[in-house]
Amino acid sequence: MSADPTQPPPPPPPEPTAPLPGQPSGPPDGGDGRSFWIIVAIVVAILVVAGVIAAIALTGNDEPTTTTSPTGVTAVTGATGPTQATGPTATGSTGATGDTEPTSANLGCSGGAPAPDTLPDGEYFGFVKSMNTASQTMGFDLACFYTGDEANQQAAARGDEVPVPNDVYIVNDNTKVRTLPFDPAAELKLIDWNQCCEFAAGADMRSFASAVDSGRQAEFGGFLYNGTLSPYWVTIQDGRVVKFEEQFLP
Repeated sequence: MSADPTQPPPPPPPEPTAPLPGQPSGPPDGGDGRSFWIIVAIVVAILVVAGVIAAIALTGNDEPTTTTSPTGVTAVTGATGPTQATGPTATGSTGATGDTEPTSANLGCSGGAPAPDTLPDGEYFGFVKSMNTASQTMGFDLACFYTGDEANQQAAARGDEVPVPNDVYIVNDNTKVRTLPFDPAAELKLIDWNQCCEFAAGADMRSFASAVDSGRQAEFGGFLYNGTLSPYWVTIQDGRVVKFEEQFLP
């Protein structure tokens, strides 16, 4: 058909890339949609970083602490090894239960110089041989009391049994009896042998002196004294005996 020169020319065909009527311009995943998701990602990232910073701030001062006991000693948790038992002190008298000191504290013992005739103030081990309540004097035989390794050494040097029985060894090489004044109100730490073998209340000086002079066990007022059958630790203060402490022997 020939064209009519009086009719307007037909419209040109649409461009291949032109959007159809009623459709959004631009690809679904690009343009404004892509900007929206980028903004969302940035916000999420900011929130994550803020959360991490907050967590660090909250835990920054949570350093592990060391628990201490009320005495200030560091408390260690977990299993611990066995503790080393400690022995009695090197000086001083011993209890009636048999806890003894590791070495003799007496003058003239452990290779020391002989003890003087008049004993200076201090504590001594030995045997009470007699007591006179009228003159307030007593006869005292100074001796040496050993325990532990030193007891075995002293016994071995004398050809006696080693190890020593009951971890106790008494040496009395010099049987000299010294006369010592005593206080009639001296402290008595004695064993009531009716209730062996702890210190007991109820002992008095006159009965103790009578038991010593009897040379055997003697009971007075329900209290059984061992007299000369036990050794004693005596404390001298201001030149006279102010304390008697009986030494229990197993």
